[in-house]
Amino acid sequence: MLGKFKKKYTNPYFQKKRAFSIKIPTYSWRIKITVLLIFIGFSFLVWFFFFSTIFNIKTIIIEGAIKISANDIESLVWEQTNDIIWGRGVNIFLFNKKDLAEKINKKYNLNDLRIEKKMFSKINISFNEKQQSIIWFEADKYYYLDILGNIINEVNPLNISQKNIPFISNNGDNKIVEKKVNISHDKITFILNLFLEFKDKKHNFEIEKFIINNEENTIVLKVISGPIIYFNIKDDFSKQTSKLLIIIDQKIKDDFSKKTYIDLRYGDRVYYR
Repeated sequence: MLGKFKKKYTNPYFQKKRAFSIKIPTYSWRIKITVLLIFIGFSFLVWFFFFSTIFNIKTIIIEGAIKISANDIESLVWEQTNDIIWGRGVNIFLFNKKDLAEKINKKYNLNDLRIEKKMFSKINISFNEKQQSIIWFEADKYYYLDILGNIINEVNPLNISQKNIPFISNNGDNKIVEKKVNISHDKITFILNLFLEFKDKKHNFEIEKFIINNEENTIVLKVISGPIIYFNIKDDFSKQTSKLLIIIDQKIKDDFSKKTYIDLRYGDRVYYR
């Protein structure tokens, strides 16, 4: 009797491992078609917005260009469209406004630069030019400067008008550091005052240009078909201009255009030849 009720002992560590199986879900044909349509729709939208020609940049509007060439700004835009972004730099959605702003600001000194993307294929660029107060010549290049000596832009000499602002030629060491001309505000102010005093043949001679060199306190005024005139920016402005007019009216008179130079830098003395 006892043998019929023998207990079975099993070791849990040696139990037979159950077979492991992965059930692969099955989908209905409706789900498969829905997923396929979503994929096709997404692919179409990517193509439509980024690869079709509908959103290619076609028009560039430049607002605010007066002295600066609008064509030069536009050229920067077209150059950037050649940048490789999936080969689609011309696409308005992929066009990088920040990169363009950096390129424009690197070349020009502007106020209130704004770059806007207009649907569906237009770039609108607007800005205010800083007031051009000086034409600067250095290392065979011409620049427009503002009243503080900041470079606004490089300019083609054929497009320069000298009627309303002074022309300064740098005959000394290079003064351009990054986007600024490194000369003192006193020099700039003195030259602007001389220009206002003698422009428009106010005293029967016409200014050709101003010249600066490595002499820190010296400004040179070159007269068209006449002498060069030396001024000292540390001496009284009115005193020097008065001396010049007196020497012209009372001593040089009709021989003014024949003189080589007039030097007003030494107090009450005037030297000329």
